[in-house]
Parts: sequence; structure tokens; C-alpha cells
Amino acid sequence: MFLNKYISNIDNVELVQTITTTSASFIQKINDNFIISEQLNALLLGNVQSGKTAQMLGIISAMADEGYKVFLLLTTDNVDLHRQTYNRVKDLLIGFNVLNEKEDSLLTKASLIKPTVVVLKKNSRVLSRWKNHLLSTDVCKGLFLVIFDDEADASSLNTLVNKDRVSTINRRLAEIKSSAASTIYIEVTATPQAIILQTSMSGWRPKFVYYFKPGANYLGGNYFYPKTKSLNTIFTPDYELDSITQGGDVICPIGLSKSIFSFLVNCAHRKLNGQSNCNFMIHPSMRINVHNKFVTTIQDHLNLLQRSTEEKAFDSNLREEWKNLQQTKPDLEDYEDIKESVIEILDNTEIMVIPLNSKSFVCRDPNNPDALDLSKGFNIVVGGNTLGRGITFPNLQTVYYCRTSKTPQADTFWQHSRIFGYDREKQMVRMFIPKGLYKLFSDLNASNEMLIKQVEENLENIQLIFPSNIRPTRKNVVDNEFLNLIHGGVNIFAETPLCINVETINQIIADYASEKSIDVEPELIIRLLNLVKSETIEDFNTKKYIACIQGLKTKRPQLKCKLIVRIDRDVAKGTGTLLSPNDRTLGDSFKKEVVLTMYRVLGSKEKGWDGQPLWIPNIKFPDDCCFYDVEEIARD
Repeated sequence: MFLNKYISNIDNVELVQTITTTSASFIQKINDNFIISEQLNALLLGNVQSGKTAQMLGIISAMADEGYKVFLLLTTDNVDLHRQTYNRVKDLLIGFNVLNEKEDSLLTKASLIKPTVVVLKKNSRVLSRWKNHLLSTDVCKGLFLVIFDDEADASSLNTLVNKDRVSTINRRLAEIKSSAASTIYIEVTATPQAIILQTSMSGWRPKFVYYFKPGANYLGGNYFYPKTKSLNTIFTPDYELDSITQGGDVICPIGLSKSIFSFLVNCAHRKLNGQSNCNFMIHPSMRINVHNKFVTTIQDHLNLLQRSTEEKAFDSNLREEWKNLQQTKPDLEDYEDIKESVIEILDNTEIMVIPLNSKSFVCRDPNNPDALDLSKGFNIVVGGNTLGRGITFPNLQTVYYCRTSKTPQADTFWQHSRIFGYDREKQMVRMFIPKGLYKLFSDLNASNEMLIKQVEENLENIQLIFPSNIRPTRKNVVDNEFLNLIHGGVNIFAETPLCINVETINQIIADYASEKSIDVEPELIIRLLNLVKSETIEDFNTKKYIACIQGLKTKRPQLKCKLIVRIDRDVAKGTGTLLSPNDRTLGDSFKKEVVLTMYRVLGSKEKGWDGQPLWIPNIKFPDDCCFYDVEEIARD
């Protein structure tokens, strides 16, 4: 009933289908995993700007049909986002009570004749108020409490975990979870790295992960970061950020200038087609002083362009970007029409340059006619962290990105991908970015696709795999005591191997001993790892290494593996990796392959063994990647 009412107001057939599928599948997952006497954590995974809110509201509606009554929907501590979410929930969830953070007195037993959704900011004061209300009124007694935590990886996790303390927001959320006998806590995000790296004892690790696919019209990582560079991407010089931040009078650098001309063509194209909205996002840095310098540079450049529309350079630069866009949109309006429209836009100063950060004064009151509304006008928005989570850019057609970091965090940088979405005019989208940053985002996209595939294949031990120069998430939300990191290019061996399955392994690989090395399929490496074992899992964790290979296969379908086999080695126990200098050099020469070296040791008692031959494994992963997960080993 509630789900049907919700989807009846959605005029997108494709979206209705995905909401229906997601709702049914997610509730089935809950039914399969929920034990009434326990709390259940689950992770709803989507893509950046792929419609997570629409899916959340669909699941809430479907759960209301199942009899669930009390829902909390948590947003980040952002007034705009909270108001936007509250209004959307109130408009779309017909038949529900929808409360804001100040309406705690309206949540009573009597009010629960209808299902109730409370939209709250993750703010300490707000959460404390609602925790007290839930506990003092006992309103959830005999009922299930369902909590949807949007952007759950952003501020909900314990940022003091490595200091043996609990951060305020995390503590408040734990108290709210405990206010009901049975709680279902649904973590929602497009960047789940920090959540996946939580330990089970933390109370925040999900019992299951469900991924909902975006619709066919979604433009995401695979579109903007294909294996070969697309025409939608324009490489800019690496020095442009420095040229603007160094101070003094700044001439607009060439890449930024080209992006402005490209945006002007987009605006003119829209205006000629009776449309009045187009957006351009510039993300140069997290520093506000850098934003201000970019704003000044862009405004000065627009003023210069307004005064130079009759000059040859203006015509040449505009025509160049028109030709570039025409490559992907052959039916783009005639150049002279575009130029005339661009001149009109410049003469009427229709381009708004807007700094958007924590210090910029921008009125966002919806009752104020001067409020910021990016669904209107032609806007160039300059900012940093504020441009990340929760901010939706309608009709975002142009992006200039030059933010750098010595050790980038995967989840933070991936959230900067605001150009992802549904309402882009595909043929007219352009992204201006240095080659190095394009490579970074391409690597992040590959890692993201690998994670999603592991989730879809229901792999038990999900591995986060990143290039060696990228961290999955910020250090302060992951318990360092249990973080398990495997660096590629490092030999991992069993110091205390067990003498098991010797004859079986003999039959499989003993004949390979005459070969220097052989190419094998990953399946053979996995089979061999399943046949070896150490005295302790901490010494040689075959289950984890198999999971690493399986995860790597999803990222590199043509994954290559090398097998090195040596027999009848008379070496002493406890002598390190056991590898001979030649075998170590040989293994190190394979930079992009998984290398498994198998030594059959004679195992004589004189050398410290048990008197029987045994196989000892040594594995090395490709040099260019790191694997992250958490090791669930009890504390002493």
C-alpha cells in the first residue's frame, strides 16, 4: 500500500522498476539476517549521485507495508541538506507522519497509528534530545526501530577509536540504537571503505551489503574514466593550480580559460533551446583562500571576455571549444548562432560566479528570493569540501578539477565526482583535469568496480584493493590494532607450516620442478593455497590470500599468475622466507603477477623439522596494489 503510493508519484518508469527491485531484495536480506533479540547492521551501497534517497524512501515504504512503524532518517550536519531531505520525505511519503528534529513531542504511542519518519541531522545536540525522548517516553517499547544513516561513513563512525575513547556523534548514535530492544541500522553511502573496515566488535560493521545498480541513463565512473581517454575529457597543464595560488596579478591559465569557453558554449546552446539553467563546478582545493583567488581570476576573465568579443583571439578560442563539443554533438547549433548567444550572455552578465564554502555568505533560505538555487541560471560554483557529500548539482555540464593530495583518500576523492548523475546532456559534458589526477580517478574507479563486483558475487571476505599511493579512508576511524594490510611486491611465507596434503600436492605440481617458472590460472593458485596450512592463521592466512586473489580477479579479469616449484630442499627451519637468491630474484622480476613459490623441504629432524617432507608456500602479490581488510582476532 505505502510502496504503491510512493511509486505512483514517480513518472520515471526505469526508476520505479529499480525501486521496486531494491525494496523487495533488501527486505528479503533483512528477513534472512535479522534476529529479533539482536541489533542488525546493514549497508545499502549505491553510486555517487545515483538516487540513494529515492531508494531509501522506497525501502521505508516497503518496510511500512511489512508493519514497521518507527523510522529515523539521519542526514549530515548540514542545514540545507536536512531541509531538502525533510521536504522531500514529506512530499513523497503519503500516509506517513513526517517529523523534523524539533517535533519530538509529536512522536507518541498514539501517533504511531501511522508509520512515522523522523528526519534528523547528525548533530550532537539534536541526537541527544532525541535519545532522551526515546528513552523517557518508551515510545519504541514492543516495536522495531529502523534507522537509515545517510552518508554513514562521513561522521557516524568513532573518530577516537585509536585513542580508546568514543567520539560524541558515535556515542549518541549508539545510545539511540540501544533505546529499542530491536534495532535495524541501515548505513547508506557510495563510499563504504570506512564501514567495511570496521570490526564486528565496534558495533558498526554491516552483516550484509546490498548494492543497487543505477539506471541506464546514469553517467558514472565507467563513462568518465574508460580504459581509453574519452572525448569528454580535456587534459590541463599540471602547473595551473600553482599559477593561481602563488599570488599577484594572475592571467587566467589556458586550461581554465578553455573550460570557461566550453561552459559558455554550453550556456549558449541551452539558451538557444529555451533552457535557462547550466552549471559549472570548479574544485581546486580545500582552502578557502584558494577559492577566493579562483573566483577573482574567473570574474576578471569574464570581464575581459566581455570587452574583447570583437577581437580575433576571442573568436578563435570560442570556435575551438565549439568544434570540440561538436565532435560529440554533431547537431550542435551553428557557430555564428552560438557566438551571438555567448556575447548576449556576457553583455547581460548572466554568468554568476559563486564561492561555496564554510565562510562564503550565500543565502539559502527558500523563502528568500535571493536564496541560492542551482536549478536556475548559469552558475560557476567554486569550492572544496562543501562541494562533496550531499550537494546535488542539476545540469552540471562542465567541471574543472585540480585538487591534489600527497596521499589521497579513496572515499574523500570519490565523493568529489559531482559530475556523475542523470540529468547531464551526455554529448555536451566536459571535464578539464590534469593527466595525473585523471589517472588517480581512473584507479579509484577500477577499485570501486572491483568492490561492487565482490558485493554482487557475495564474496565472504571483501578485499579493498588500491594502488600503493592511495589510502582507502581516513586513519582515525579504523582500529589500527585490527587493520590488516598486504603490500604488493612483498614475499609472504609460512614460518610454521604443517605437514599436510603432501602427496596430493606432489601429484599436482611435482612435475613442474624442472621448469624455471610456469604460467598458471588463478584457480590453480587457489587450489594449492587450500591444501597448505600453518599452525596459526596469523602466520599464514590462506583464506585471506584466496580472497585477495578473488578480489584481484574482479579488477583484472586477465590476471596472470606465476608458479615456481622446487623440490627436495634441505634447509633448516626458521631461516626466513627459505627462498634461494636466484628464486627471490626470479620472483621479484614478475611485477604484475601473483607469484606462488612452493618449496618441498626434506624436513629432516637435524634441521629442526619433524622428520617428514612438507610443502612450504611463499606468495607475492602484484607490486602496484595494496589490500585492506580487518583481522577479527580477539584481544588479549
